Amino acid sequence: MTQNDTIISKMEHVEESLKDTLHRVEVIERKLKTKLLTAENREKLENELEGVKEVLRRNEKELQSLRRENSKSFMITVILIFLCFLFYGVYLMIFGNV
Repeated sequence: MTQNDTIISKMEHVEESLKDTLHRVEVIERKLKTKLLTAENREKLENELEGVKEVLRRNEKELQSLRRENSKSFMITVILIFLCFLFYGVYLMIFGNV
């Protein structure tokens, strides 16, 4: 991601990454359920599963922080719009009907 990406595009990127990671977790868990795995392969899959789950937790935290940042931006926008209407109302009250 570059510096010029919007919060929404960053959120979409992280959500796609989450979806891919969840799919990978499902695949690994399905493989672990089979009884045809050797002990070495099972251990490799379990280690890979732990790594993938760590990536999943990191991406979820990133998504939460992006959503917080997005809600802050939204609140600032709402406040600015409210102030514009307030100033317009005060202007109309002072200078009469336009």
